[in-house]
Amino acid sequence: MMKVLGFMTGTSLDGVDMAVLETDGAAQLTFGPWAEMPMPAQTRSLLEATIKAALNWPRGEPEPAIFDEARRAIVECHFQSASEFITRNDLTFQDFDALGVHGQTVLHERPKEGVKGRTVQLFDGQAFADLTGVPVVCDFRQADIEAGGEAAPLMPVYHQALVENAGLDLPLVVINLGGVANITAISDKGLMAMDTGPANGLMDQWMRRHGRGDFDHEGRIAASGKVHEEVVAGYMAHAYFKATAPKSLDRYNFTLQAIEGLSFEDGLATLSAFTLQSLLAGIRLAGVTPETVILAGGGRHNRHLVSQITTVLAPVKVLLAEDLNWRGGALEAEGFAYMAVRSLKGLPISFPGTTGVKMPLTGGVVSYPKSHAQSLAS
Repeated sequence: MMKVLGFMTGTSLDGVDMAVLETDGAAQLTFGPWAEMPMPAQTRSLLEATIKAALNWPRGEPEPAIFDEARRAIVECHFQSASEFITRNDLTFQDFDALGVHGQTVLHERPKEGVKGRTVQLFDGQAFADLTGVPVVCDFRQADIEAGGEAAPLMPVYHQALVENAGLDLPLVVINLGGVANITAISDKGLMAMDTGPANGLMDQWMRRHGRGDFDHEGRIAASGKVHEEVVAGYMAHAYFKATAPKSLDRYNFTLQAIEGLSFEDGLATLSAFTLQSLLAGIRLAGVTPETVILAGGGRHNRHLVSQITTVLAPVKVLLAEDLNWRGGALEAEGFAYMAVRSLKGLPISFPGTTGVKMPLTGGVVSYPKSHAQSLAS
């Protein structure tokens, strides 16, 4: 068993999630404390500018200069958050065998027509290892990209561990409602996973566009609007929905252009309906008829969306992560702690059914603190 502190920063740029996990990299899981720490406004602004630079970065050109500035800011943000977290929980960095860090996604392009994809999770594992004195595992997606895979989603291997640990009946589907929605279908045939479409990403953008906050609390505004079915159908005509699985998305693959003429309320209602329809299309594509569907990610707090999913999937049992005593807010941070252990042990984190890679593949780049490297050399 290894004790790892896992970190996740999502595309919503709202903060750093941290969770302590003790695991053997298989189905043995012991859960320690967790927390969500807000991202400083200055760091968020820098990352928003970095994402814009990434979206305009031509292939084959040197990376934008802002990437290095962002890496330093992200490492500093992680270090400050982790220092506060471990102090609050009466821990020290030396209590951990490793730190598993996702880094900040600023670009994700899926492979197409024989051209490898591109994915960028900004972080500096060596700098973080030197700051903390603990081995750091990060850059979990690059090996999969190099092998021709989608590099996303990566959480399915951890979803499977949670399901095995809980002894749940198969088949089942775990839905993660983040900026992008993705599903993990677990059956006796193994794992099948894919990104299905936007979840919170477009709705949050629409809220900010109208100066109404960062998200629609419990989906109340969406519930008050009218769904424009022809706009939903237009979104669902996107080429992505004709592609076979596994497949992955960037948060910015879909835009608000199609709802620009709608009222504020109708826009949210229509985006919520689009999320629902794209989820249903993904579950159909996965080819399983689940007995249970488990909802994780920030979108599980959107009561309107949860109600829509529950109604449409009936009689399938729809549960929130918390109904199983899973920690919905900690799940991804736990997942990257888990994948850090698997990376250190050379175990696979991506599979043909989850990223389209040809064979199960490990990932994660390990950085040892300089003090550790020097002691090994002496």
